[in-house]
Amino acid sequence: MKRLSKIKFTPLFLSLSLLMISNACVKKNPGPGGTSAITGKIIGQEFKPGQQEIQQITFTGGDQLEHGDYFLLNKLTGLNNNYYIYFKNPNWVSPADPGLQGRIGIEVLFNYSDSNTDIAQAVKNKLSALSSSVVTYGLYQDILTITWGQVGNVADPDNGTTNFGLDVVNQGEANYFSPLVQNMVEQRVYLCYGDDKFPSEDVRTNQHGEFQFKNLQTGSYRVYVISEDVDFTPYGNYEEVGKVVQITEKESIQDIGTLQMYY
Repeated sequence: MKRLSKIKFTPLFLSLSLLMISNACVKKNPGPGGTSAITGKIIGQEFKPGQQEIQQITFTGGDQLEHGDYFLLNKLTGLNNNYYIYFKNPNWVSPADPGLQGRIGIEVLFNYSDSNTDIAQAVKNKLSALSSSVVTYGLYQDILTITWGQVGNVADPDNGTTNFGLDVVNQGEANYFSPLVQNMVEQRVYLCYGDDKFPSEDVRTNQHGEFQFKNLQTGSYRVYVISEDVDFTPYGNYEEVGKVVQITEKESIQDIGTLQMYY
């Protein structure tokens, strides 16, 4: 009968064996199969995005203007500056500026032979010369469109002594935040393991807005909900609102507290 050959324990073999034993004792990666949990609560506040003000002015020709005629615009530079745009015919020697109190005057030269598009272009050139990051101007033939970059209501223009056509295409409105902050029921909450970019599991909140992820191993986790991004314009974008949680002990519960979202 053949004898079994003995295993020769070389230094390399011993090193590999110790490494395998050592790796077996290392903590597992974050994920399911453990005895710990993460809990928390989700509250929410209703948000309705405001609207940008958009105004349009349709100009007439110079034959329908008089020396000293004016119209009114407001807040073009984002300050409390209100303006009146008045028309001066260089053939007249009398003053054209009506000197309206509480407003800043902008002079536009014209002739009675100017077309409506000439008048529109002359006004746009004057307004565009104002140092302003608040509004943008668009001109199509004799129609000047004024668009406010920020949301909110702006005092409507007034045609003053002219017969220009004025129209508010879009009435500006301020952002709306509901005064009521409430528990978010049946809200989906996401959990990412470690440095994962995508969630590995999700749960729904209960009638009190509370949630729990159970049976987790020790490690790092990221918990988040999807919220309306109220700081980004144009609105309609979403962002993650969450926290990174470290589970360091088995059979432990990590309470992340309250996350607030907008919907």
